[in-house]
Amino acid sequence: MSEELEKTFVSLVDASWKRYEENKRNSWMDDLLVGVVIASNVEAGYALIDLESDGVRHYLRFEKLATKERLIFQLRNLTEDLVGAKVLGRHAHVIMGYGKTTTNPSKIWQIFKDEVKSGMIDSHEPGVITFDADLTAGYVYAQVPLLLELDQYFDVDSQVNQPLIQNHIDATIHSLRKYLDGRLSMVGGV
Repeated sequence: MSEELEKTFVSLVDASWKRYEENKRNSWMDDLLVGVVIASNVEAGYALIDLESDGVRHYLRFEKLATKERLIFQLRNLTEDLVGAKVLGRHAHVIMGYGKTTTNPSKIWQIFKDEVKSGMIDSHEPGVITFDADLTAGYVYAQVPLLLELDQYFDVDSQVNQPLIQNHIDATIHSLRKYLDGRLSMVGGV
């Protein structure tokens, strides 16, 4: 009887550790994503020039020093609660942006701002490309919000699917670059 009770206790402890690790892993999925985004962009030749986080929302900015191209990422884990993650899946709200310097950023930004005021653009919907500017530094950005399923990037042991993440970043940045270049050529800002 005593041996049977000890086995039951050991199995309870083992199961508790599995639940504990699962809760812990789920709560820091966004931290894993931040690390992978940093590693991917540094590997692609960008320097991390800014990182801010309040523990929930993470803002990263990168620059390719030779060309002055910039990337921005805003990341937020949407399912830090384990129950929500199990029901809905592990998701993150990610805004990716591509920026470049322009000859007259104030003029360009005013044109882009007027478009937003028209009410024809809903910047909260996934896949809607909008613009932003850092007038002090002379940059305009094309950016897009996406809702990403985190489980496609990390397996149960938190092993990273680096090629998939890199492919998704590259595809998004390529599209944003093309979109921004096209818009800038239309308004004479290249």
